[in-house]
Amino acid sequence: MTKQRLYVVHGMGPDAVGLVGRITAPIAQSRGNILDLRQDVLHGLFTIYMVVDLSGGNLEFEAFEAIIQEIRDDTGLQITVDRYTPVPRSPDKKNLLIICVGIDKPGIIAATSKLLGQYNANIEFSRSIGREGVFLMELLTDVSHVVIPVENLKRAVSENLAQLQIRTGFQEEQVFIKRKRLILFHIVSSFIPAAALDEILRQTGITRQELAALYAGGDLLAALRKAASLLEGLPLDVMDRVLSGVKPTAGSTELVQTLKVMGYKIVLASTACNFLTAYLQKLLDLDRVYGTHLQADDDSRIISGELIAEQLGGHAFEAVLAHVTAAEKVQPDDVATITSRDCAESRGIRLEFNLEVLLDCINQRVLSRDNLLGLLGSFGIPYAG
Repeated sequence: MTKQRLYVVHGMGPDAVGLVGRITAPIAQSRGNILDLRQDVLHGLFTIYMVVDLSGGNLEFEAFEAIIQEIRDDTGLQITVDRYTPVPRSPDKKNLLIICVGIDKPGIIAATSKLLGQYNANIEFSRSIGREGVFLMELLTDVSHVVIPVENLKRAVSENLAQLQIRTGFQEEQVFIKRKRLILFHIVSSFIPAAALDEILRQTGITRQELAALYAGGDLLAALRKAASLLEGLPLDVMDRVLSGVKPTAGSTELVQTLKVMGYKIVLASTACNFLTAYLQKLLDLDRVYGTHLQADDDSRIISGELIAEQLGGHAFEAVLAHVTAAEKVQPDDVATITSRDCAESRGIRLEFNLEVLLDCINQRVLSRDNLLGLLGSFGIPYAG
């Protein structure tokens, strides 16, 4: 058997269509065999890592370096190549997959890696994303040489990360076949950003105090009923027109897309009305949505001013969680909840508003003042502080 001649190639730079092909084709033409490849795009930054075996030809290292230089010139990427001597895997290797989900903040990755290193757990693969106040990280670790029992390690990781508002999950069996897991965004507060809400109120003469008094009291269902009653008689065409000026932020879109690529199902449970949650489900390709169900006449396409409290929504979170776990056939521990309870803004899924669309509806009198107050509540009850 021909002895392998291994080289590690690493590249990075601005992303562009076709980069993987422009890198790998010259290597293949030189009879280089790519044994391992990992490639990713982060914030528009393209990265690639390869282990290449040159034992199938007569190419020397200097000639291979020249090919890599040609790839650099063609792609504009920063690419390095070095000789590589592999380390054999231990037959006693034991893997542990660690999943960390919670509120994004500085220091989570550093704290986790420091703790694992302290107990001699080796991180072999990691992937994380932090967007719109949400953090998720997966760590594939080798725990065959940890200095404490694995159960103690898991408890230490859980307790330390809990102090950072991070929930941890673990998988020891078949770590390369991840169990089905869900991320449930429980959004109680308003989807309308504070700056956008302030501008709406300023342009329409509504005060913060008036809005707060309308939806105050602590009874969430009563507040949702009040919002529904103020929408009585509003045509669904007007609701559709308002929604046409709403879109998820770029960070929210990237977060949801990345989580889905990582194999997670995404669920939204919100106090916002079902018209908004259905709209977001389509835009973001969410797997399940539960919104406050406003009643509307199918023939006249007019909102009746009543809500169907029996329909699952963000006001009945425990019922939503039970329904999700049963419908998806998962355990409660496989559902990670990101909540905006007691927060001024939503987490994970945030929206941008084209205020011109909404203000045009007001100026053209297709939205009454009461309708507007109800509409503000239908995007989630504004946080009173």
